[in-house]
Amino acid sequence: MRPFFTALVIGWIIPLFASQVFSQPLTSDVPSPVKTVESDDACGAIVDLTAGYRADKLSWHIAGNRQGTHPNVRSELSWTDIEIYQLKLASRTVLKEHVYLRGHVNIGTVVSGDNRDSDYGGDNRTQEFSRSLNGVDGNDVWDASLGVGARFSFFDATMMVCPMLGYAISEQDLNIVDGYQAITTPPATTPIGPIAGLDSRYETRWKGPWLGVDLFFSIPCTEGPFSGIGVIFTGEYHWVDFDADANWNLREDFDHPVSFSHDADGRGLMAGARILFETRTRWGINLGMNVQEMTTDAGRDRIFFADGSVADTRLNEVRWRSFTFEAGVSYRF
Repeated sequence: MRPFFTALVIGWIIPLFASQVFSQPLTSDVPSPVKTVESDDACGAIVDLTAGYRADKLSWHIAGNRQGTHPNVRSELSWTDIEIYQLKLASRTVLKEHVYLRGHVNIGTVVSGDNRDSDYGGDNRTQEFSRSLNGVDGNDVWDASLGVGARFSFFDATMMVCPMLGYAISEQDLNIVDGYQAITTPPATTPIGPIAGLDSRYETRWKGPWLGVDLFFSIPCTEGPFSGIGVIFTGEYHWVDFDADANWNLREDFDHPVSFSHDADGRGLMAGARILFETRTRWGINLGMNVQEMTTDAGRDRIFFADGSVADTRLNEVRWRSFTFEAGVSYRF
């Protein structure tokens, strides 16, 4: 699905609207990263608009049957060096002095990447009988997250700790193009060489709750163009409900547009750091980076055949790793 408007509401509009409705003038002795949010002439929210570079890796493998045997890894696909350019809209809001909300939504375009598709006849990735090396480009990703928690101040409000609960959604729409068959032995029949007409897709959805914490540190500036420099550290532990659909366009024995689907539960970690340069106006500058890794437990791979039949096998694991660097501007409402 592509509910981008819903993601926008979840990740940004809700915190901003809440600040308009519930915020009240708060004390001024708060750390620099949130002082602009909580100053007496503010409505209670800071909005960040950033542009970023993101690098993703995604892989999954299935077994030969539901029991995870014959062989234990039958087919394995990996996407590496996925380069993504993205835009992100985020907000941080303080309500009633002690309630803290953070949300974001971002959308990105995949500009390049590599894919490998291997099939095996023996356990532990032995007896490889098919391998294709392919390209990735032109599709998109998006993410949204909303969290709420309590705000605690320490050391004359130069440090803040905000434990949080939240919910996040991420989607990836990845294609497989420009194929080259590198290995072919029976039972594979694709000849060695370029794969004409390859245009397959794999669309993922990662969603679920998370538990996290934001740590704020501030350094006030009495001279120069900046009124303060703030640092934010973020950590989140995620519980994941994962599902995906695939369209293998060259497989005539598979149904289309959904050739097979994946379902699994998992977990993951996200960590981020951001530095904020606050000017003496409502504007500011921010730089940040995020890393995350999501991994599923064993799940189900369900194949839909062109004759209407369905077959299940074991989805062993799906793993997603991501790194993002971003820079942009902030505005205090």
